[in-house]
Amino acid sequence: MSGVIDALAAHPSCDVLRKTELDDWLARNPRGLLFFIGDRPEGLDVTVVVRELATSYRGRLRVGLIDQRDEAALMTRFGVVVMPAVVYMRDGQPTELVARMRDWPVFSQAADRLLDDAVPAPLSGGNA
Repeated sequence: MSGVIDALAAHPSCDVLRKTELDDWLARNPRGLLFFIGDRPEGLDVTVVVRELATSYRGRLRVGLIDQRDEAALMTRFGVVVMPAVVYMRDGQPTELVARMRDWPVFSQAADRLLDDAVPAPLSGGNA
């Protein structure tokens, strides 16, 4: 791992997840983010954003950093077509997905919606 990824993995609001641990993690964390880094250079940029989300929303949501060895096996389940991708999860279901590097408000507003008490519609796909 790179230093940026190591810093995220060491964050107190982040857990590195293998495929076999994922369902238990989702059951323990009703609202959280799943982060698929991928192997594109922009994955490091999104890693910095995800670490900032973990800090900004500490105590209100957790980050599940998908182990890169398991990303390909989990992409379809969570609607990931391109990486890096952040999947916003509520009660074990994806509610929103942000793919590739975007401006901070795209990520933070999605987190705000996730934490809103209103129940969102299920993820309807698409991550260009």
